[in-house]
Amino acid sequence: MKRRIFSLMLSVVVLASLTGCGGNSVTSDKSKDKANKETTDNDEVELTLWARQNYYDVCKIASEKYHEKNPHVTIKVAEQTELSDQFAIALSANNEPDIVSMDSVLIPYYSSIGALTDITDKVNEMDFKDTFSEGMIRLSTFEEQQFAVPFGPDVSVLLYNKEHFKEAGLDPDKAPATWDELVEYAEKLTTEDHAGYVYSGGDAGGNMFTFVPYIWSNDGDVLTEDGSKSLLDQPEAIEALQFFCDLTNKYKVTPASVNSYDFGEATDAFTTGKASMVVLGSAAVWNILNGEYGDISIGISLIPAKDGKNFTSFSGGDSLAISRGCKNPEVAWDFIQYCLSEDIQVEELAQYGMIPARSDLFENEYFNERPEFKVTQEALKVGRAPYSLKYNEMYAPFLDGMQAALNEQMTAEEAFTSAAKKINSILEE
Repeated sequence: MKRRIFSLMLSVVVLASLTGCGGNSVTSDKSKDKANKETTDNDEVELTLWARQNYYDVCKIASEKYHEKNPHVTIKVAEQTELSDQFAIALSANNEPDIVSMDSVLIPYYSSIGALTDITDKVNEMDFKDTFSEGMIRLSTFEEQQFAVPFGPDVSVLLYNKEHFKEAGLDPDKAPATWDELVEYAEKLTTEDHAGYVYSGGDAGGNMFTFVPYIWSNDGDVLTEDGSKSLLDQPEAIEALQFFCDLTNKYKVTPASVNSYDFGEATDAFTTGKASMVVLGSAAVWNILNGEYGDISIGISLIPAKDGKNFTSFSGGDSLAISRGCKNPEVAWDFIQYCLSEDIQVEELAQYGMIPARSDLFENEYFNERPEFKVTQEALKVGRAPYSLKYNEMYAPFLDGMQAALNEQMTAEEAFTSAAKKINSILEE
């Protein structure tokens, strides 16, 4: 409800603002362009950047390194615990930051209300514009214009415990590639000590990140391409939900309480050896490889596809955007380009468990030393996310549908048909 109030409020405020300034393109305001062109190394420039908790440290380091190269520019980085809500409040008060590192799935909404600067021409001039994944670029656009660039992706992949595989007589170097193989492996792996598979059945965001790729691998989707209608009531999505119901209720390869797990509980079950397989993000891969959870021998693969052909991944993480009220969009853009350089994308992002947004930057010593990162690179290539102007508002009906089916209160068809109706009502508002 809080987000909806903000949305209504912002739509009026932002549109009114745009009427007065004639748009939000970097090149649309001639007076600003003139001022930007006149900026010299002797002019002091101070810009603000807001970042989510996971990205604050990297953004802070990037700002410091950029300042070393450009002493006249100071980028003040602030961590925001509830960035979307705080950004909405700032917009309503015309007090937004100059640059924002934002969850990529929220870019379409903020682009649609005129809160972000059109950087289409700027991106088209980049030498490495074609190195971004199609899925991440899609989230950065609205009405064929681009309002952000991918910064720190997080992709979903299958992780498995190699020691458990050995104990069950499975090849530790061969992950399940199909749904049938996932069931077969999970049944062999399930013992009194650990479950064969685990997922975050009680977490809306976690289910989006880890379950939705199963829908995609079955040639289904959450929404239509333009985000205007739910497709959860289609056979492909229903079949994927039924598959998850069967993992718990038919094959019994998950913990009995998995339907209430949040993302952290699913992670803990795997990292403590209580589960043999789980879908997590690329950041978790880094944490495990670097001993954050003790000495675990893990394998990593793409998420099993229905028939072992249409592999997919949920591609989340953050994108960088310039706000509509940026004091100096040219300098802001220069800083963003620096954030996409090897200096930051490899030397810094990697230290915090993140993978580069640019595919060409996987070819370096750091990532080549860890074969696991080859899988995350492949996941990024096939990664995507539902495109919606009301992404967060879909959480409740989506989770309600999954819960109803997993807890056997409804059939999979009934649950997702109901969820689709509720989501469509939200999308039509």
